[in-house]
Amino acid sequence: MSESGSEASKAAKKREYNRNAQRVFRQRRKEHLSKLEASQRELNNIQVEEVERLRRENQALVQENESLKAAYGSQASSPGPTTISPSEVRGSPSGYLAYGTTPGGFLGPVAASQTFVPGAASVALPAPATTPLSSTSSDPSNLVVVVPNNIREIRRSLHQMFAPLLEIHVISNPQTHLATLAAMEPSLPSPLKPSQLQLTTPHHAYIDMLPSPSLRDRLIAIGPANTNTFLTEACTIACDTEDTGQMIVWGEDWLNEFSWEFSASVLERWGGWLLTSEWGQRANFWRRQRGAPVLPGYD
Repeated sequence: MSESGSEASKAAKKREYNRNAQRVFRQRRKEHLSKLEASQRELNNIQVEEVERLRRENQALVQENESLKAAYGSQASSPGPTTISPSEVRGSPSGYLAYGTTPGGFLGPVAASQTFVPGAASVALPAPATTPLSSTSSDPSNLVVVVPNNIREIRRSLHQMFAPLLEIHVISNPQTHLATLAAMEPSLPSPLKPSQLQLTTPHHAYIDMLPSPSLRDRLIAIGPANTNTFLTEACTIACDTEDTGQMIVWGEDWLNEFSWEFSASVLERWGGWLLTSEWGQRANFWRRQRGAPVLPGYD
C-alpha cells in the first residue's frame, strides 16, 4: 500500500506540475500575442498616416501643377526671338507685359537643361544703352593695363548680396520676390538697383544679380526659356556653371558693365537681338588691349 500510495502521489504531483506549466505557457503565449497585435495596430496606424500624408501632398502637387499650367502655359506656344527685326530690337519699353500677365517658366535655380527657343520675340526689347566706345576703341592714348577679375569671387559676392532673393521659390512666390527686391533697393549699389520692369514683372532671380540695367530689362523681355539658356551658357558672373571663357571681367570695378567682355561665341549666338552692338564694341576694345583679332561688324 505504501508503494502504491507513493506512486499515486508522484503521479498527482506530476499532473499538477503539467497543469501549472501549461497554464504558464498559455499565459505567456497570450501576452506575446497581445504584444504582436499592439505592434501591428501601431504599424497600421503609422502606415495609414503616411498614406494620408502622401495623398495630401500629391493632391497639393496636382493643384499646384494645374495652377502653373493655367498661369504659365501660354509661354509654350509663344515664338522666340530669332526673327526680330532691327526696329523690334530697338522697340519702346511700352510693349512690356504688365505684372501678372508675363509668361512664366522661371525656375528657382537656373536649369542647365533649358534650351534655346527659336522664332520671333513676343515682346519688344528695350532700346540699347549708348556707350562712348566708338571714340575710344582706336585711340592708343585710351589703352589701359588691367588683369581679369576672379569670376568666382564676384559670383560669391553677388550670391551673398542677393541671398534673401535666392531663398524664395520664384515660380510660386513672384509677389514675394518682387516685394523683397523692392525692399532691398536702398542697400544695393547703383548698377544693381532694380528697374521699374524688374519691380513689376515676374522673372528669374538670377537676372537681378547682373550689374547692367539694360541687359536685365532685355532678359526679362525675351521670355524665360531664352533667358534661362543665356544665364546658363553665358553668365558665369551669376550662375555656377562651367567657365569656358564665356565672359571676362577686366579690372576691379566689376560693377561697371564696360569692364565685361563676352566671348566671340557668345556674341555670335546672342548678338544683335539680345546683346546689342555696344557689347561687341566693348569686346573689341578689350581684344585690342591684349592684341587679339577684333570681331567683325562691331566698329
